[in-house]
Amino acid sequence: MDAQLLTAVQAGDADSVEKLLRTAPADALAGDAGSRLLRAAAFAGDADVVASLLDAGVDPARPWEDGVDPVSWAADFGAYEVLWELTYSGSSWRKQVPQHVTRGALEIARAWLTLDPELELRRRLGAHEDEPALVEHVRITIRHEWPRPRHATRIRVTLADGRKAETQIAHRAIVTDLEDQFDISVSRDELLARALFHADPESCDWSQAQVVLAQPWSAEGSFRWAADLVAHPSVDTRRFVTELLHSLGCQEQPLKEQALEVLRTRLHAEEDQIALNNVIGAFAEYTDRGDLTDLLHHAGHPDPRIRGHVAGVLGNAIGEPPLLGMYASPSAETFDTPPHVVATVIQLASDGDGGVRTGALSTLAESGIDTPAIRELLAAHLTDDHLNARFSAAVGLAVREDRHGLEVLRQIGSEMGPTDARRWQVHEVEGILEYRAAAKG
Repeated sequence: MDAQLLTAVQAGDADSVEKLLRTAPADALAGDAGSRLLRAAAFAGDADVVASLLDAGVDPARPWEDGVDPVSWAADFGAYEVLWELTYSGSSWRKQVPQHVTRGALEIARAWLTLDPELELRRRLGAHEDEPALVEHVRITIRHEWPRPRHATRIRVTLADGRKAETQIAHRAIVTDLEDQFDISVSRDELLARALFHADPESCDWSQAQVVLAQPWSAEGSFRWAADLVAHPSVDTRRFVTELLHSLGCQEQPLKEQALEVLRTRLHAEEDQIALNNVIGAFAEYTDRGDLTDLLHHAGHPDPRIRGHVAGVLGNAIGEPPLLGMYASPSAETFDTPPHVVATVIQLASDGDGGVRTGALSTLAESGIDTPAIRELLAAHLTDDHLNARFSAAVGLAVREDRHGLEVLRQIGSEMGPTDARRWQVHEVEGILEYRAAAKG
């Protein structure tokens, strides 16, 4: 086995793994060598490295040296993202896992749903329930993903003699995913119960239940089910179903009028910040462009996260062709922008919270509104003490071909790290300006 490749796998260095795999012999990863690399990647918990190895030809079902196959290990350990990669069937160049292996993994994961994880780890260590042990619960990020990362809780039990055992608590997500792969019917109430077992909107259990419920072929039934629960006394239930309504709003909308009626009521009645944020996003998806008047009273909400979200979604009510995206195609849909919408966004651009200012300035930056007053507002924020607000103002001026704004944007871009999510927007602005220059000849 290539020592350099193994080191990169163990370190979770996906870029180096990709480069080294390009030079690896075609048959070098098919046998035991590839299996050992996959085991190292799985134990390191890096799903991206696992994916690279599988794409390079490593067998996802080949048992490791201890006789355990990767899929069964992932189901037992609760390694949701790793198991998802191992069983992903949408790639024609990956080796596929035999169905009986995946079925076995489903039963392994299901068994955990009836267990107390700490007691099970003690049992596996041969320890009594009351035997002294260090028990650690650590919330870990298992996938950096927009709009929020996915997390799982790792439980580790360490006995006085140093022996330890651990698991990740994502078995409900694994069960939900594998049942979906096998088209096993599960009630919406059961999926909700799994999501609310830990009631963490950033957990895999929550997000996987959302994925299944938002599938297009069951969207109408899921909408009616969620609409019946939007006023539920449980805040966690309201958070879940309003997030689902937002996801459904991004698809075809056969029940648009019913959705608007439900959401309009919740805009005025919902008191929980997370659920209200979901309702705002859903309402913006279901509403015809330019008709977001019902959101404007939340521009003065005491929670800056609500004000910031309003500032962002009001971009849907601006009718001028956008200056960013697809090189600002002039064929974009246009309509009259309500003056009070623009006034609200301008007001939020001077909010006392930097995140709110960022949302409003970003909306103005990307919009097609180009007036001396807007340029003056953007220029005033080139020295904003909030970096993201300053960045959004620079984007807005640069795409309007303002030289000083472009200079500031490039300066901020030069100070960004290689993984900074804003780098793509710097490249997008540069691409738009080059496109325009070429079009002018």
